[in-house]
Amino acid sequence: MLPISLLLFISFVVFQADASKCYPDYCRTVKNFEFTPQDVCLIEKVQRGQDCLEKRFDLMSHVPPNSDRIVEVFLTAYIKDFGGVNPKATALNLTIDNVDFAGLTTRFQGLGDESATSACRHAKFHHNVTQFPLTDFHVSCPFSNYSFEMVSYRLEYAIYNDTYEYSRKLLFLVPDHRFLENNNLTLFSPFIYTDVSEETSVGLYIQPISRKYNVTQYKVWAINRGTNHTQVVVLEDSGKNHHIHHKFIMGDGENVIHVAALHPTCPNNGCRNTTSPVINILPPPGRLYIMIISVVWIPPVILYLILRYFQYIKKREFLLAQARKPKCLLVYSPTHMAHVNVMLDLARYLKCCNIDAMIDNEDIPCSEHKDPYLWCNESYARADIIIIAASPDTGRIAPIMYRNLDKHVMALLKENFCRGNKKYYALQFPYCKPDDIPKEARHFKQFSMPEDLDKLVRTIHQNDYINYFRAWDRDFVDSIQIASMQMYISERSTPSTEENDDFLLPNDKDKTVVEIKAVIETQGEKKSPPIIRSAPKMFKTDIEELNLLGESNDGDIETQSFNAQAGGSKFCIDTLNL
Repeated sequence: MLPISLLLFISFVVFQADASKCYPDYCRTVKNFEFTPQDVCLIEKVQRGQDCLEKRFDLMSHVPPNSDRIVEVFLTAYIKDFGGVNPKATALNLTIDNVDFAGLTTRFQGLGDESATSACRHAKFHHNVTQFPLTDFHVSCPFSNYSFEMVSYRLEYAIYNDTYEYSRKLLFLVPDHRFLENNNLTLFSPFIYTDVSEETSVGLYIQPISRKYNVTQYKVWAINRGTNHTQVVVLEDSGKNHHIHHKFIMGDGENVIHVAALHPTCPNNGCRNTTSPVINILPPPGRLYIMIISVVWIPPVILYLILRYFQYIKKREFLLAQARKPKCLLVYSPTHMAHVNVMLDLARYLKCCNIDAMIDNEDIPCSEHKDPYLWCNESYARADIIIIAASPDTGRIAPIMYRNLDKHVMALLKENFCRGNKKYYALQFPYCKPDDIPKEARHFKQFSMPEDLDKLVRTIHQNDYINYFRAWDRDFVDSIQIASMQMYISERSTPSTEENDDFLLPNDKDKTVVEIKAVIETQGEKKSPPIIRSAPKMFKTDIEELNLLGESNDGDIETQSFNAQAGGSKFCIDTLNL
């Protein structure tokens, strides 16, 4: 039997796809599921709000009863081209083989921001589907823009039939569409997701890279952050156009998985790696044994209850920390394009750490009014924390759309600083000087990047005990290194100009050249007037006007001669060759 595909393209903010392209012709969207004899499948529009948020999937069984098979689900990432200023964004397909069940319910949620990003959808199929499975069934709704990239999400889905109902849970990081381009294998990041439905085991799924690259192996690191225990596995691609699957047995605490493609053009540890969101494995709940009440057993019972109480407080603190999402405004001066890329990678990293990082280049195009100064005023008013970054003094502005926003924020800071309703921090980078921090922010608490990156995140959250669903910070560190190299090259290529107060004065080596040429006039001819020009021009002077012998100009010119005595030294004016 041919495989059947269920394609669900997800969107968490605005679904902008044409309804006629979202599902097959034999399906129709409804508000209430009422089948007619002609209906094969009915699809409900995307639902949001409190009902979607409060729907419980964890109360169901995670496997079907009677050893029935688990429906295989595959997530696939690809690039969607919308056209316009920011044409490309990452989109996801949810593929299910053999649709032989009665209904499907899905819910997508951004980790740490469930109330704003929850999106549910229901689909029901005619009962004949169990005997005659549908083919080419799909529901598609692409992302509205690229602002969801590099953010962790959770997919929960429930599959039900007349006799059973079970659910599964997947975690994934929406990849950056730039790393899905098929141009350079060394920059390609494979898309991965994890099935965390079981208590102790985690299923890893890897989307294979295009066959044209001839990549057949993938290296996987499963790391427990608490014990630093690492499992290293090399997985083979079977070449059957299916995802690569592997199951890990992980210990309690925080776990993370890294995946890299192996190819001769890449280093020994593989090409660019992909990191999964943090996987939290909770210890199994302890059992409360009923004991005979006696004086001997009372102290252990009290200690046990105290221990359970502290475990409850610790778990509650963890959940409250994830529910909080501080709003942070990043302020910088776009003096160099490499510095702009550093700030963009910093904003993406903070978003993965459950921080609402607001930055002009990514947020202004997604705003309703698209006005930079109006966005700046609104973001400053909404922000709990203002982070002012040092910017290198290059003497020019990078070719970006939004300029002088840092000066506008500085003006807002001067007006509102006395209110004391916000916190202010300053960032220093290795390619910047101490004076590159604006004067208004030099007395703020400073963090050196990238050494104090974790310290900055914990300071923003105001809690040392926080587990983050975050990505690897390698992109941000690489951006800083690239910016440092470009700044160094720019400084070396700019010639240094020494101050010279005498720069406008003539050089001592430039001497005035004076040529005195005797003009011998024939008798009856008039004497030529002397010609005097400024250096480096030639000077012409009549030798008879020089009065070298101290003669009087009055009267007739008399000729005097000087006869030197014979000796070793002779001086004759006619030999001077004036």
